[in-house]
Amino acid sequence: MLALLTPLVTRGIIDNTEPGLISLRLWFTDGQEPLHVRLNGNCLRDIAGCRVEFRNPAATVSTDLPEFVHGLRHSPHHFHAGDITFSRRVPDNDNRGAISNILYIEFFADVENRILLEFSGIPYDISLPQWEQSWEEDNVQQLMNMEALRAHIRANVEQYKGPSVSLLQEDMPPCRWDHILNRAEAYMAIYPSIHAKYGPEPGGYLSAAYVMERTDFLNRMAAEDEAHMPPDDEVMSRDWEVTDFLPKEEAEAVYRAMHHALFREASQMTALVQNLVINGAEKIRVSKEAIAYVNTYSGIVAHLLATLLLAEDRDAADLMAKRLQVIIRRMRLLDTMAHSLPPICSAPLSRAGTALLNNTEHLLSTLHP
Repeated sequence: MLALLTPLVTRGIIDNTEPGLISLRLWFTDGQEPLHVRLNGNCLRDIAGCRVEFRNPAATVSTDLPEFVHGLRHSPHHFHAGDITFSRRVPDNDNRGAISNILYIEFFADVENRILLEFSGIPYDISLPQWEQSWEEDNVQQLMNMEALRAHIRANVEQYKGPSVSLLQEDMPPCRWDHILNRAEAYMAIYPSIHAKYGPEPGGYLSAAYVMERTDFLNRMAAEDEAHMPPDDEVMSRDWEVTDFLPKEEAEAVYRAMHHALFREASQMTALVQNLVINGAEKIRVSKEAIAYVNTYSGIVAHLLATLLLAEDRDAADLMAKRLQVIIRRMRLLDTMAHSLPPICSAPLSRAGTALLNNTEHLLSTLHP
């Protein structure tokens, strides 16, 4: 879980005047006692040894805080330091290409929870350093912080249950691809926040690959570096995909399945669901009918891809047929659910769903003529 608490914090104190200990106090918008966290380790070199006091004028005034904040205050947790620095450089959102320093506070609660605060243009006071951190010590601290982030990602990946697993019901025979795809989806769910952290940094794609355990990618980069090959701009700048989190042979199989005519048709319907429902008018996307439709459709697409992956296994024809039968039943249910949506959604979704159903039935007939 990633908790972005910036709007809820009115002020705070970071005290790293004692080497090896960070004392962090955060006051929230409800005006109650501050959260006091003691973290082993140090801030990064720019504020290591210092005491930083800051205020957040942009904090949202509210006495109703999320239950997560109350849990941080009153429940026992094991806290671990992440990057804490006043020199995180990020591009401004003003189209001028300017770079600004922001106060960046990252720490972890019980490994599973990553707490992040980012402040820009805030009033602050900073003391002179009481001790000095060497470059070598700073590098060690950054590596320790990356290990904490890596452990956080690993824990969340292990707990993740996307549509391919969470919607495995009693009538759907499981296959190994359900769990393979679920793991890749877990990494993709976390990727945007990791890209946001490391994307602006020089060489940040290597740090992102490390914390997300893309060892194959790091090995390839190391081999190219040893061969004195120049950096590939496309590799550094392109967004990652689901197949990037799979071993080579499995990634190639998924790539082939995603180019199957039936899955391409499902992808076109996915775009339709995205435009009409997920990104549609608020009164549509928050309705219980729309939420139920999207959840059902997500399970269909996830299980359809896993089922198409069985096509390359000659011994899995019966399993593939059983799964297609379940998918077909769910597609028929989906068509009924589509009619409960407003006409602007129901008509095009029903047409697309009927076409997808017919082609899925045709695929099943080829397995059992």
